[in-house]
Amino acid sequence: MDDVSIEGVAYAPRGSARLAGRLVAHTARGPDGAGDQVVDMLDADGTVISAARLAQITIDPRLGTAPRKLHFPDGALFETTDHDAIARLTGRRGGDWLHGAEAFRPRLVAVVAGVVLAAFLLWRYGLDLLVTAAIALTPPFIIDQIDAGTVQTVDLVMRAQPTELPEEEQTRIASLFTTLLTELPEGEAEAHDFTLEFRAMPRIGPNAFALPGGTVIITDEFAKRFPQEDVLAGVLGHEIGHVVAQHGLRQMYRSLSIYFLVGFLAGDTGPFLDELLLEGNLLLSLSFSRAAEQEADAFGVTLSNAAGYDPTGLAVFFQRMGGAGGGAEWLSTHPSSENRVEQIEGYIDALE
Repeated sequence: MDDVSIEGVAYAPRGSARLAGRLVAHTARGPDGAGDQVVDMLDADGTVISAARLAQITIDPRLGTAPRKLHFPDGALFETTDHDAIARLTGRRGGDWLHGAEAFRPRLVAVVAGVVLAAFLLWRYGLDLLVTAAIALTPPFIIDQIDAGTVQTVDLVMRAQPTELPEEEQTRIASLFTTLLTELPEGEAEAHDFTLEFRAMPRIGPNAFALPGGTVIITDEFAKRFPQEDVLAGVLGHEIGHVVAQHGLRQMYRSLSIYFLVGFLAGDTGPFLDELLLEGNLLLSLSFSRAAEQEADAFGVTLSNAAGYDPTGLAVFFQRMGGAGGGAEWLSTHPSSENRVEQIEGYIDALE
C-alpha cells in the first residue's frame, strides 16, 4: 500500500476536544522484512495523537455523504468525509453495499415499481384474508375492551349524558331488543356480548350505532322521535346485523392494516395509532362501506320480520329521516345511497 494522507477531525483518547487533524498511513517493516500497515493520527502541529495497525482500526461503513469514523483501539476517534482516501487506505472500494443501494440506478425504478405493485396487490387481495385471520385470533376480552373504551370516548368526547328516558320506555325498548336477539341464528346471541345502552346526546341527535363486541347505543333523541316498535325493530335489527357480520372489527382491522402498510412504506407515523386505540377514537372515526350497510339492512329486515314486527319499519325510518331533512345525523355514521329505500323494499319483497 502506498502512503496515504487523509484530512479530517481528530479526538484524542478519552478526550472530547475537536481537533483539526490528519491520518498518515505507511508501511512499517520488521527485522524480517515483512511489512505491516500502520496508521498515525496527527494533530495540526504534526504531533502523534494515536497510532495503530490498520487491522486494529474499526472503520464504519459508508452511509451517503455522512462522515466516516475510524475507531482506534485506545479510544481515539477520527472523522473524515474523504471517502476516496478511505478506499485507498483499505485497498477496496467494494463492501459499502448500503451506500451502493442508495445510489440511483435504472434498476431502482424497477424495484420501486415492484414494491408499489406488491403493496397494491396486498391491499386489493390480501387485506381481507389478513382481516379474517386477525378477527379469528382476537380474544373476546380484547373486543370487550374495545367496546368499553369506545363507550368511554362517547361519553367524554361527544358529551353524552345519562339517559332521561322514563324507566318504562327503557324497559319497552330493551324488551324489543331482547325479542330480536331470540330470533338470531343458533349460537349468534351467545357469541357476542349484546348490551343495549341509552344515552342523551343532543349534539348528534337521533342516532344508533353498534360496537364490535355487541354494545348497541341508542340516543334519547332517537327513541323520542321514532317510538314506533316497527321502526325501532328495523333499526336495532340493522345494528345487530353489523355485530353479527363483524363489520366493526373488519373496518377497524382494514384501517389498521392500511395504516401499517403506509407506515411500512413511508416510515414511522408517530404515536397517532396508540392514541386511537387507547381512546377508542378509531372505531368512532370509521364509517361502514356501502356493501356492509346493505348487508345490515337486509339482516335488519329479515330479523325484524322473524320477530313479528313489520319489516317496512326500516324503510319508513329512512323515508322520514330524509323527508324531515334530518338524515345528516344518521348518515354521519351510516353512509347511504339514493336508492337505499328502494333496496330495502326489495329485501322486503324477497320475504314474501
